[in-house]
Amino acid sequence: MQASGYAPPPAPGHAAPQVPGYAPPQAPGHPTQGYPAGGYPAGSYPAVVPPRGLLPWALGLLILIPFPFIGGLASGVAMAVGGGASRRFGGVARENARVALNWGLTYVLVSTVLLVSHFVLLFALTSDSPATGFFPIGIPITMYFALSILHLVLVIVGMVRASSGRAMRVPFAIPYLRA
Repeated sequence: MQASGYAPPPAPGHAAPQVPGYAPPQAPGHPTQGYPAGGYPAGSYPAVVPPRGLLPWALGLLILIPFPFIGGLASGVAMAVGGGASRRFGGVARENARVALNWGLTYVLVSTVLLVSHFVLLFALTSDSPATGFFPIGIPITMYFALSILHLVLVIVGMVRASSGRAMRVPFAIPYLRA
């Protein structure tokens, strides 16, 4: 006896399945019809990866924004904000977030001091006569570019270490936030 509702019509030469529902018929020597079972086998789901603190280091790549000085400052601020937000996770993520926050704030502070000192030197030394060379005035801006390259290297190393689950260390960053 058939339940009310739609039942697929029987295929010619095949008997109706004995269990409720529709199952394709099996022929000896032929592979099972239908789509292969997708996904993971029962009981072997991928393990959940714990937070590692990668986001604050990845935000440091904002230095690559093609606007001079804006990208660097946005990078440091984004690292500090991302590090502050990622501190709620424990373990390695908390440590990476703390170090990224400290480095981001150190980078913003030092680069701001270097940029301001460049413009102070520029206006102080050229107020009476034009400058004759690059290097009395260009020392702070050269140090700023060297600091930006160091920042880029530290961000890449921090991302690699955080993605592998290890904590990053930056010993020369100002410890605004201690462990």
